[in-house]
Amino acid sequence: MRILFKLILWLILLSPFALAGLAWFSLSDEALVLNSARLSHNDIGRAKAVLEKNNPGQLPAGTTQVISLTERDLNLAANYLLQQLAQGGAQVRIHPDLVDAVGTLRIPGLPQRQYLNITLQLQEQAGQARISSLRLGSIEIPAGIAQLVVDQVLALLRRNEQYQLAGNLVQKVAIQRDQLLVTYRSDPTLVERARASLLNKGDTEALRAYHAELLRLQAQGVGSGGSLTDLLKPMFVLAQERSRDGDPVSENQALLTLLGSWSSKGGLGRLLPDERQPERFRLKLEGRYDFAQHFLTSAGLAARGDGSLADAIGLFKEIADSDGGSGFSFTDIAADRAGTRFGVLATTSPEQARRLQAFMARGVRETDIMPLAGDLPEHMNSEEFQRRYGGVGSPAYQAVMDDIEQRIAACAVHRL
Repeated sequence: MRILFKLILWLILLSPFALAGLAWFSLSDEALVLNSARLSHNDIGRAKAVLEKNNPGQLPAGTTQVISLTERDLNLAANYLLQQLAQGGAQVRIHPDLVDAVGTLRIPGLPQRQYLNITLQLQEQAGQARISSLRLGSIEIPAGIAQLVVDQVLALLRRNEQYQLAGNLVQKVAIQRDQLLVTYRSDPTLVERARASLLNKGDTEALRAYHAELLRLQAQGVGSGGSLTDLLKPMFVLAQERSRDGDPVSENQALLTLLGSWSSKGGLGRLLPDERQPERFRLKLEGRYDFAQHFLTSAGLAARGDGSLADAIGLFKEIADSDGGSGFSFTDIAADRAGTRFGVLATTSPEQARRLQAFMARGVRETDIMPLAGDLPEHMNSEEFQRRYGGVGSPAYQAVMDDIEQRIAACAVHRL
């Protein structure tokens, strides 16, 4: 008994040193992978087509469907998630019955050895992807232990309704030579429950508060037409009041989510399906309805942490319009970018969120939040866009984008 007691005591005393050693050998001064995968309009187009084809809420209940994901799809998804979480990057390769992945997470605040490099192999076993190899930095983790930890984490996640619903939908995962096949079962009821579970009680309460304020203002003639800034002032006054005893970042997120969903066709009805719907969106920036819609939709996405996705969606819409729609418009891109940067500014930190609330609550001019953009090239079909700019990312294209960024940076809201 005395020997056991001494052993436990030594383990307690040595555990901080063991953890420090584990951290030292896990971390590195160099990143194995930098995030080099960027969402192009073609990638967004593919994602849109895959989602439309495989929407489990629009298929007959009980239907079994298979989604095919390529290496490119997995790399984009992994890089997007890691960039959002920890300024990281990933490289994914698919082999017969095997997925190879290398990832890097950046640990902020460390003077050195800031990178956690992860090497992972997954193999298909009985319709599930299982860990066959895992390395953290220079430390090799036994596959059995790694899978045990993953299983325990998944068991904890299954207590969360969102993960329960995902588990009920996904039936099987298969790894083939050049693709990952995910088999799922359609169930519109589960999809609606998943949508509802994305918002916690606090989110829903805040959304309802701003929804009620929008209805009240419209009853007084505010928010039914005219400039977007006329509505933003009283809405941010409410956000400022609610933030006295609450979190200003969460309040700004709720406010911009509500307005962004309202500006999108049918978006607010899906967000708060049981509430009376406000009058349709008719607000403008620079005298244009489409500018206000682009601005709010992008601000709402960015406020929820999806700034890069907001940019990609805006770009995809313009590319799609150039192929038979209203044409490629740098004017709309400017509204998208202005909205994205506004949404990021509104949720960067509690201090910044409060400064923005105070600024908006005093009342602003349109050019305080979005620069004049009506002189930018617009309504170009695909041939004209290619002739004038040579495609997305060309020097000529980038010159216009740099001009847009400079205009936005000169707006008063970005000098707070």
